[in-house]
Parts: sequence; C-alpha cells; structure tokens
Amino acid sequence: MQDEQVSQGRPATGENRVDEALARLDELAGLPVTEHPAVFEQVHRRLREVLGELDSGSPGDPGSPGDPGSPGDPGSPGPGR
Repeated sequence: MQDEQVSQGRPATGENRVDEALARLDELAGLPVTEHPAVFEQVHRRLREVLGELDSGSPGDPGSPGDPGSPGDPGSPGPGR
C-alpha cells in the first residue's frame, strides 16, 4: 500500500490510519465536484479522530508525545505567570 501512495505523489506518514484517511482523497478524481465536500468531511473527521486519540494518550504510549504543556515541564509557565 505504501508503494501505491508514493506512486500517487503522497508520501507515507508513518501512521497507517492517517495514510488510509488521506488515501480517500484519491477518490475525488472519479467523483462529481458536488460530492467532494462529503469526502473532505469524512477525511477531516477521521484525521481529527486519530489526532484526538494521539493527544489523549498517556505519556510513553507509542506515537504519543505526551503533554508538553504539563505543569512542571521546563519552559512551561506556571499559574499566574
């Protein structure tokens, strides 16, 4: 599947769920323009779901950078600053 994405000019992101969502954009060429918004909305919804899952993951979960704005992190402003 990665070869298909690369051959269509879209590099793989390394996150299969994102790659699958973006692959839906390839359907646009065969659809009437009036149907494009529905595809964009589906892709956007899926990307938001994936981002939400990654964002809510615990620090140390694969693919989760943690919460860089957590209190106590270097460079994070404390309350009232």
